Amino acid sequence: MKVRVVFLSLLIAAIGFCPSMGYAQGGATEAYNWYEQGRKHFDKNEYDQAIDAFTRATTVQINFAEAYLYRGMVRAEQGDYERAIDDYTRALDFKGNLTEAFRNRGRAYAAKAQFDRAIEDYSQVLSLTPNDEDAYRQRGLAHSRRNQMDRAIEDFSQAIALNPKHAETYFNRGVAFDRMGRQQQAIEDYNQAIALNPQDSHSYLNRGIAFARMGQAEKAIADFSKAIEQKPNQPDLYFQRAVVQAQAGRYDLAIEDYAKVLSLNPNHAQAYNQRGASYRKKGQLGKAIEDQTRAVELSANFGEAYYSRGQAYFDQGEKEKARMDFQKACILGISEGCRAVKLNEK
Repeated sequence: MKVRVVFLSLLIAAIGFCPSMGYAQGGATEAYNWYEQGRKHFDKNEYDQAIDAFTRATTVQINFAEAYLYRGMVRAEQGDYERAIDDYTRALDFKGNLTEAFRNRGRAYAAKAQFDRAIEDYSQVLSLTPNDEDAYRQRGLAHSRRNQMDRAIEDFSQAIALNPKHAETYFNRGVAFDRMGRQQQAIEDYNQAIALNPQDSHSYLNRGIAFARMGQAEKAIADFSKAIEQKPNQPDLYFQRAVVQAQAGRYDLAIEDYAKVLSLNPNHAQAYNQRGASYRKKGQLGKAIEDQTRAVELSANFGEAYYSRGQAYFDQGEKEKARMDFQKACILGISEGCRAVKLNEK
């Protein structure tokens, strides 16, 4: 709430409230009074009352652009993005250079996954205020969602040039680099994000994943452990660390982490499957089969789990059960299962 109140104060200064005097002075005063009431209700999260007040303001003064803008913001808070967009568009009909209407309409379009339109609106913001770091940041996110990583990186870089102290922008650029396979540059950005915000567990997690992709297991495990210190109840953090522990051949430690995942999320099918794979590596085939059976019970179309259980059955000498699991995995699109079926037929 504090963040939004600050934003609203900045917004008032940015739009420089000055209602158009399309009606008599008395009408403009009445419209402004309704507008002020609407803002007070909005600050208190009294959304229905806020909408009513802003609607009364636009009824008294139909060309009151700022009242449409704020009514759109209320509707966006309620998740009613379609009508919010209508209000922002109405505001721009009456005041075509209202930067915050473009910005907020861009956010609403992004929330509706209409990223092309969001990009258009953020571009309009930048045409009006060329040094607007938020618009660069938001447009970068929209480009990222459209898988336009080069453009996303350009926008995040512009935002960083305008404000080199914003941790989230480094994080988002790091994600874009990571998705392009540029792990070293991603790591450098995650380093910056962590330096600016040492409590950011997401940056530790993503940096750990990048280290893992580069084959640097020790650094990856250290980052996952740091993230776990900050968010000890997040199962996916333990899962990521377990995967790297298993890849490094530390099956006991991996099994411990998978157990923690399952204590936090008993329906995590992948954790059962992967823990089963670690048990198989240790030669504990009964436990492996038990875990992978639980995985397919939780997710009937989990082809990888059928293949893994087939391997455990094969190691146990139960060739027919192995064949059936390999066949099921093949049907579910696991190419290794198809190859295993052919090998068993020879």
